[in-house]
Amino acid sequence: MSDSNPENNAQGRFAARVMIVLVLLVFVVAVSAVFCLSASQEREVVNVVEDNRAAARIKELSELNKAQQDLVTQAEVVDQAKNLVRIPVKEGMKLVLPVLKEKKEGPSKILVPGSPTQLKQSQAAAATAAAAKAKEGKADKAPEKQDGAETDKKAPESKVSEEK
Repeated sequence: MSDSNPENNAQGRFAARVMIVLVLLVFVVAVSAVFCLSASQEREVVNVVEDNRAAARIKELSELNKAQQDLVTQAEVVDQAKNLVRIPVKEGMKLVLPVLKEKKEGPSKILVPGSPTQLKQSQAAAATAAAAKAKEGKADKAPEKQDGAETDKKAPESKVSEEK
């Protein structure tokens, strides 16, 4: 039989388990270190690419803002044949404000889609259209009657087939 006592076996199993846990812990730390290093290198590449894209976007945005500012602040002839010109917004406001001040106040003729007013008007228009269609339908049916009897729309076809 074996000469080792049960206490030594228990200590040996405990030591083996501790060693396995330590080996696994070292393995996990090593793998995570590798992933962290590779991720940081990828981040550096992405940062360089993003910095280049950001610089290009900032340049495009500043060019677009300048072009829009020029459109709003400079006067120019857009189409000579149509007598179409562009004037700065401030000058346009000076021309339009007196006209707007002379205009009488009244209800707005602008309808917001989905507003209660627009919905009421569209329902009223639909009802009017339905009534007009109903009148047209009655007017169309009236000529079809001859001597108090309705004529069959397929009757001429049957007459043609009978004549053959």
